Amino acid sequence: GLVGANGSGKTTFLKIVAGDETASDGTVVINKGARVGVLRQDQFMSDEEPILDVAMSGDALVTKALADLKNHAWGNDPTKLVELEDLIRAYDGYTLEARSSAILEGLGIPTPQHRLPLRTLSGGFKLRVLLAQVLVGGPDVLLLDEPTNHLDILSIRWLEKFLAAYKGCAVVISHDRRFLDNVVTSILDVDYGTIIEYPGS
Repeated sequence: GLVGANGSGKTTFLKIVAGDETASDGTVVINKGARVGVLRQDQFMSDEEPILDVAMSGDALVTKALADLKNHAWGNDPTKLVELEDLIRAYDGYTLEARSSAILEGLGIPTPQHRLPLRTLSGGFKLRVLLAQVLVGGPDVLLLDEPTNHLDILSIRWLEKFLAAYKGCAVVISHDRRFLDNVVTSILDVDYGTIIEYPGS
């Protein structure tokens, strides 16, 4: 959990860890090959894309592999076809649509809406789709900036359960103390240009 007063540098710290901004000092080390999922509130989304497709695109590796398979991108090379299918299987790609749909449902977007264009949703629900997109990617590291903004109580509870079962490392900025109490194992307090770690919630 990343906490601190407004303007203390929480979002800047998260942007540095995500690689969106350069640090003035120090280094950021993330294991090579680790998949990083970042919830960015200002991320661009195509309003004409179906909601489910936007969520599924969070797993870029599998989305591309499935598209290559569908478009016969392997040409006449059976070896490339086998490599594509192996990659899809290795990343549980054949369940991508079902997993994406379940996450959208958990975040309060009912199944009948999943095939509708993103523009049919309000701004708050579009942010839920962004959150779904990040969660679908199966990241090893999750960087979440105020993930409970625009979520109702049921969706917050669903997210708490999701994060409780999450096997990777999550860094969460939130002003929702109850949410942090339910999901974090340590707190990073940003204050006066320093970050102090406290064990527990």
